[in-house]
Amino acid sequence: MEAIPFGAALVVMNALGLPGLMFIIWHFDNKRFQRDKEVREREIQERERAIQMVLMQYREDVSQVRSLYENNVLLCKNYDQAFSRLEKITDEMMGIVSLNSQSFTQLSDAIRYYYLEGRDERADATRRTSERKAG
Repeated sequence: MEAIPFGAALVVMNALGLPGLMFIIWHFDNKRFQRDKEVREREIQERERAIQMVLMQYREDVSQVRSLYENNVLLCKNYDQAFSRLEKITDEMMGIVSLNSQSFTQLSDAIRYYYLEGRDERADATRRTSERKAG
């Protein structure tokens, strides 16, 4: 409450009497109450704005966390697909290696046969040719 000098209060009391003084006190008290009410309302509005900002940040954070989980799900699915593809490629490579091994075995056998059998046949042909020339 605003201070009223004693002299002013005495003049008002003499002029208006005790009910006038009560009215003036009530009026100033009512003004103080109105100022306090306005301050409280401003504080409430500031708190509500702060709460709204916190809620907006929270929503954004939750949205980011959700997108992280969705990305992780996609990564897991992609990993499973990649792993199954790798298994297929591994199976195919094992088949190719097996076929190559068989082919090299057959080639080795053919070379060995040609070398061993061909040598004997060439030696016989050389002997026959030298016998004809000699005889």
